[in-house]
Amino acid sequence: MNLRITLLVAALACGLASPAAWAGKSLTHAVHVGSYRVERDVKPGRNKVVGTLSNTGHVRVHTAKVSFRLYDAKGHVVGRASDQVHNLKPGQTWKFHALARGNVSRARLVKVEAE
Repeated sequence: MNLRITLLVAALACGLASPAAWAGKSLTHAVHVGSYRVERDVKPGRNKVVGTLSNTGHVRVHTAKVSFRLYDAKGHVVGRASDQVHNLKPGQTWKFHALARGNVSRARLVKVEAE
């Protein structure tokens, strides 16, 4: 146990470990995706998935990305959509607009990435 603490302190001193890594948590756990929906455009095929992502951690998130799988009215996969933000401050909420081309009826969140 003492060797582990010594190695962690050495890694922090050399800049090899971040406070998030030290706590055993990745920054992905410091963001929260709120409710989202498919918003249809008046022009067919120009839809978007809109919603919110919040930085619930105590450090700035340099890049956060949300990815969705898109479905038509019959439940068939018709594509993917994603959007990303840079420099999301602690406590800040971002409204995303992921372009969803095609005849999209619903979306399912498949991935949230944060660094």
